[in-house]
Amino acid sequence: MRFGLAFILLFLSSLSAWGQEKDLITWNSIQKADSLQLNGDSRFLLVDVFTDWCGPCKLMDKNTFHNEKVAQFINENFIPVKLNAESKLNISFKGKEYKWVNYGRSGLQSLAYVILGGNLIYPSIAFVDNKGQTITIINGYFQAEEFLKIIQDLKIKLEKYQVKEQ
Repeated sequence: MRFGLAFILLFLSSLSAWGQEKDLITWNSIQKADSLQLNGDSRFLLVDVFTDWCGPCKLMDKNTFHNEKVAQFINENFIPVKLNAESKLNISFKGKEYKWVNYGRSGLQSLAYVILGGNLIYPSIAFVDNKGQTITIINGYFQAEEFLKIIQDLKIKLEKYQVKEQ
């Protein structure tokens, strides 16, 4: 009987792991990304602002961010960050504290509000410099090929911005 129970538990645990895909992008917390920039990493933050209920956000994760070319370009050229816009955790970023606030039906992480400039559209991909300033935002769902082209073009524009700011 114990052998049968152990076999069933092993089988069920393998089924739950089977459906999970490994992230190709090395996602960071916003705090880790802040630390990387403070320690000299000059890359812009690519902040994926999402919610748990957002269908297009899940499609971006499944299709766009699991594309090898997209993942490789993001990992090499940006500091990738995932930010749940409804996270109730307190977040420290660029020396300021951000908290969850009661807003709408479920509330909002105030850092998401700041990064998106109050324009709460999901998914949103924000590009943030080492001072914590949002430089530009891409809203909505994109197929992998289109998204790659957009961020490749943006990378060139961000490099020009970075040179101008120095």
